[in-house]
Amino acid sequence: MSPVRFGIIACSSVAQRRFLPALADSKMAQLVHVGSRDQAKAKQCAQAFSGAKSGDYDAVLADPEVEAVYISTPPSLHEEWVLKAVAKGKHVLCEKPAFGDFRSAVAVVERCRAAGVRLAEGYSFRWHPQHATIRSLIGQGRIGQPRFFSAEFTYPRPPANDIRLNPQLDGGVFRDSAGYPVAAALLQMPGHPVSVFCQMGQDQATGVTDTFSLGINFAPGESAQMFVAFGVHYRSRYAISGTLGRVESERAFSVGPQVKTIIALETETGSERIEIKPDDQFRLMVDDFSAQIRGTAVAPRAFEADLLHQHAVMDAAAHSQREGRVIALSDYQL
Repeated sequence: MSPVRFGIIACSSVAQRRFLPALADSKMAQLVHVGSRDQAKAKQCAQAFSGAKSGDYDAVLADPEVEAVYISTPPSLHEEWVLKAVAKGKHVLCEKPAFGDFRSAVAVVERCRAAGVRLAEGYSFRWHPQHATIRSLIGQGRIGQPRFFSAEFTYPRPPANDIRLNPQLDGGVFRDSAGYPVAAALLQMPGHPVSVFCQMGQDQATGVTDTFSLGINFAPGESAQMFVAFGVHYRSRYAISGTLGRVESERAFSVGPQVKTIIALETETGSERIEIKPDDQFRLMVDDFSAQIRGTAVAPRAFEADLLHQHAVMDAAAHSQREGRVIALSDYQL
């Protein structure tokens, strides 16, 4: 099978630190074109990763060799460049959050389906093998019936010039980080979300959101609670409590390719710590996305449906914050 030929839209920090090294290590994909608003930066980035072609964003999309693009512009520009890529017939792997609201997500997914291209949102942590292990433990009945999901994703305040503090670029924890525990809850809880209640705090210096607290009720009777913030001691974990035990990922969301992870399992028969060997969640994401495009994946992935469920919950959370009330997910047609 020939590797999927990728173009890059934006030489962001995450693209250079995580995505491009993963792409270089992948046998399922290869880099052919790097795009940046800064031509010198595009050339430098291309030379650092396999000597690919370089240019601006439009040059990447005009390149007939490019089959798929990875988009890592600031979030406020995601929708624009996803639509331009789809119009050129490119498959799209877009950094999170892909869109600003549920309505936009629905419209773009419809465009993708009509064009016959795939669209996935880059919550790379979902591909780390620890989460499949947790799903397996739940499936084996080790914790009984899951009843409660809890999560924390907190970290120090970003530096003053960081885009996460820029409201014009959709800065703040709501756009940057809140989607991680939401994605984990949707991945691991067996029920479907029926309602949410959200509260957010605001960074006084910049006006961006600096705290996010969300409760989700699932059918039939499970619930989730999560807290996300910057300016707080670093935590990156989630746990599922069930009728017979509890399972926890101690480092869930941001895991480097050389970092081993630990799953803590507590049951009525005792406690167990399960070590998961290091792996590159970005490379696993690239490999899976490429296999889906080539039709060689072991199992099909509903990337677009996952994206819509994610955006429904996030849109409902924003709605709840604005109106100060519980929002039913039945308002969102999935």
